[in-house]
Amino acid sequence: MPDPTLHGNGHTCPACELRREADRARTVFGSSDTPCNQCNSIGRIAKSAAQIVSEEVAWAREHYWGQKQYA
Repeated sequence: MPDPTLHGNGHTCPACELRREADRARTVFGSSDTPCNQCNSIGRIAKSAAQIVSEEVAWAREHYWGQKQYA
């Protein structure tokens, strides 16, 4: 689920950002009813489980496994 309160499980929807920019330029306060086909108007696009796992493994490889000393 692309929850904006959880770190690393999604990214901001680029289509919604473009629509919000256009709304800000057109109106003073912007509109809150921005329909979107990509994210269903949530504003976030979820990452797949495989993407999350591969990013975490890459982080662990860089920060943990690279510094582990073998005797």
